Amino acid sequence: MELLVLLIIAIAVLAAIVAFLWHRKKTSTQTEAAPPSNRFHGVTIKFRADACPAVRMFESTRFLAKEAPRLPLENCTAPRCHCRYEHYDDRRTEERRESSEQTKFEGEQRREHKDRRKRQSPSID
Repeated sequence: MELLVLLIIAIAVLAAIVAFLWHRKKTSTQTEAAPPSNRFHGVTIKFRADACPAVRMFESTRFLAKEAPRLPLENCTAPRCHCRYEHYDDRRTEERRESSEQTKFEGEQRREHKDRRKRQSPSID
């Protein structure tokens, strides 16, 4: 009878350990950073006044997130790196040209043919 009770306790302890490890693995994978949903997700490197010279050359440079150099940089000379990424929805810093008023033509249209880029076959007389 005592052997049966010890066996049940051992099985319960083993099940509790397995459940704990499974739950821990599940929560650790959920907290990992998800890849950005925008393929043009951009980052800049922000650093403090005491940053190493290696990172200073990237001041105000905006990278695609997947192409940004890994921190700390390989040639970082700081005893402890305090640099971090600042994230942006887009790598571009300026307004898109297609949405600006500057690109809209307001003059007189002088084109003879509607589809001016369509290749015209030469006429044989």
